[in-house]
Amino acid sequence: MRAFTFLTSLLVALPLTLASNAAHWSAIASKSKDGIIKLNSESYEDLLALDRDYSVSVLLTALPPQFKCQPCHVFDPSFNLVAASWRKVPKQVRDQHFFAKLDFEDGQAVYQQLGLTSAPTLQFHPPLAGPLRNSNKLSVITYELNRHGLTAPPLHSWLTGLTPQPFSLYKPFNPIPFIVVPLALIVITVSLYSMRAILIPLAQSRVVWGTGSLILILTFTSGYMWNKIKGAPYVAAGPGGSVSWIAQGYSNQLGLESQVVGGVYGLLAFSIVALTVFVPAQSSPVKQRIGVYLWLAMLIVVFSLLMKLFRMKNGGYPFGLLF
Repeated sequence: MRAFTFLTSLLVALPLTLASNAAHWSAIASKSKDGIIKLNSESYEDLLALDRDYSVSVLLTALPPQFKCQPCHVFDPSFNLVAASWRKVPKQVRDQHFFAKLDFEDGQAVYQQLGLTSAPTLQFHPPLAGPLRNSNKLSVITYELNRHGLTAPPLHSWLTGLTPQPFSLYKPFNPIPFIVVPLALIVITVSLYSMRAILIPLAQSRVVWGTGSLILILTFTSGYMWNKIKGAPYVAAGPGGSVSWIAQGYSNQLGLESQVVGGVYGLLAFSIVALTVFVPAQSSPVKQRIGVYLWLAMLIVVFSLLMKLFRMKNGGYPFGLLF
């Protein structure tokens, strides 16, 4: 009879023990501003006891500067944001799942036990007892950082399908954009209005628009966009260890090659502008004649150089001028 009474008392006390265990971790989590339980090797084993009736998301990381773990520092705010979002759910649901963090400095024994050689690692531990226990989901689930990335939204989408209740991702209100943007617009508007006597003539200037148009035309005709899209190298290795700045063939191009071609196009354009604008503006016929000879010679020499460059790029091109 005494044995039966003892067994009955034990069965009654077991759920209370489990409940107090969850309450213990809930009290620790409530003291953290983001609801995350900071662990060491001993508390890690206690939190993940085999009789737990709650689930746990544990982040194994290495944040101290001596470990130089850049992904750990990038992923840490995302984990903190998701953990803080979980705190918004009702308390009776919140105490069924906990967020915890174990730094390598505080839990080297756990890292050795798990055989981990890299960080960060996020693991979901399902409940092993109580009403939330699912016999089909008793194994630890590891978050695939290489697949999902280090940002908060994919982590939230992954966890919300594992926690006892789906929850929304809470993003704290940031008032700075609502203050900075209107102030910036006001400052820009006032500055433009106060400088209208200078800006309006510039906006109506044919020289400004012509110069800007020439710069854009030279930029795009030199192959700049092709280099940006294709990711072309600036130079390439030539025969015998030399540096090659011009690529052979129609479908190849180098960054320095585009700059040289753009400079040649610029000299040709400036020669035409000089012949049509600067030379006629001279009042002396002698200066006009000298200007015509000078800029016409410049035009012929530079165009000959352009044809030589084209022949260097395409060896079968048969034409040339001076070179």
